Amino acid sequence: MTNSTNIYKEVQRFKTLLAAVWLLLMAAAACDQPEPSVVEVEVPGVYAFVNVNVVPMHEEVIHENYTVVVEEGRIVVSGPAEEVEIPDGAHQIDATGRYLMPGLSEMHGHIPGPNRRQYAKDVLFLYISNGVTLVRNMAGHPYHLELRDRVNNNEIVGPTIFAASPWLSNNTIAEPANAEDVVREYYEDGFDLMKMGSLSLDSYRALAEASREIGLPFAGHIPEEVGLIVALEEGQMSIDHLDRYVEFLASGNPDTEGVSPGFFGSAVVHLADEDRIDEAIELTIEAGIWNVPTLSLVEHLESPQAPEDMAQWPEMRYMPADVVEGWIESKHNFQSRDDFQPEAARQLVEIRQKLTHELYNQGALVALGSDAPQFFNVPGFSIHHEMEMMVAAGLTPYEVLVTGTRNAALYFDMENEFGTVEEGKVADLILLNDNPLEDIGNVSDQAGVMVRGSWWSADKIQEHLDEISNR
Repeated sequence: MTNSTNIYKEVQRFKTLLAAVWLLLMAAAACDQPEPSVVEVEVPGVYAFVNVNVVPMHEEVIHENYTVVVEEGRIVVSGPAEEVEIPDGAHQIDATGRYLMPGLSEMHGHIPGPNRRQYAKDVLFLYISNGVTLVRNMAGHPYHLELRDRVNNNEIVGPTIFAASPWLSNNTIAEPANAEDVVREYYEDGFDLMKMGSLSLDSYRALAEASREIGLPFAGHIPEEVGLIVALEEGQMSIDHLDRYVEFLASGNPDTEGVSPGFFGSAVVHLADEDRIDEAIELTIEAGIWNVPTLSLVEHLESPQAPEDMAQWPEMRYMPADVVEGWIESKHNFQSRDDFQPEAARQLVEIRQKLTHELYNQGALVALGSDAPQFFNVPGFSIHHEMEMMVAAGLTPYEVLVTGTRNAALYFDMENEFGTVEEGKVADLILLNDNPLEDIGNVSDQAGVMVRGSWWSADKIQEHLDEISNR
């Protein structure tokens, strides 16, 4: 048995454990729960960010000493401070020396299900507390449709939610003939997209056809039987986790025959031909398919840092203790095995970094996502780790911010609604203490966050974070 096969088997155990834990979180409650504490929603008012440096994100530029006026949840004026008339009664925010940028989008996030309603509400706040004003929720449950609508109606505080269906699997679609009925059901239920999990090739093709006919896109994993080429041909809207790229790079090598590819190609990464990266990217660009890399899951697994030390990261105090304890145990189980090979794990990290850099550099569609809350990824906080990893992969701070702002709007075909700081756009904004184009780490140094026109100062955010940590 090869070292890579051993790594594959252990990673598969880890992946199965994560899936099992998540299914438990998503299951309906078996007993009544106390009503969760809900953060009071502030009605959007009239605000003026005065003397602010605007990072508009439609191009790599900074507009110095601007005033940005927000009214009824929209940006109504953005211009040089000396030219802007501030409305009477506006809440003026002195932003001298600070930087105003669009809110971030977490394009592979998760929200807990109805059996942990307080946890779900807390997760929504954790996102916005870090400037994440939109989440593409990739763990579907009808409860998320309720949350989505309540957020949109300003009944609860949270980011804008785009809700994926429950995980598509052979249990969901037992045979190709069932595909159309499943797609139509999810469409009529009101889901925004379908979460691809594991399907047979025939069922996958049937689902893709129904998706096109009904108008409900699908995104997420690529089933092993399907592979990268078919997913590109069938128009999967996004490939998450760079799924099946490593297998594509290793295809053609006779040593892959009969070998299960493993967790994101972990069992065949040593056979990957990096000279084929350009070919994979060219095919991706031709198909017009998005990628959401989620570098952090694999990098946290590979990291030599002890899980007990990771559990001491400041943001861990906002997570339920049982979740963090589960993460610690999982990493110990993974890295304590005799057949764990750090060199092979590092190779998987490095090839994913190269893929991310080259996808963006060559013009493929890339969106920001971290896969939270998963394996030491605390919602909201993890997006900042993900951005740092993308910079380490070779993207500039501006390029990384593009993936988390205007590219998300492009993904949803909503460029006229959000993603840049421009007049008429939704007022999802982050006020920073320093220039994010100089250092991506400055994005986490926030003076406040505006969500659909409601202002949350850093002090007010911290008050609510303290409440979460004390639960």
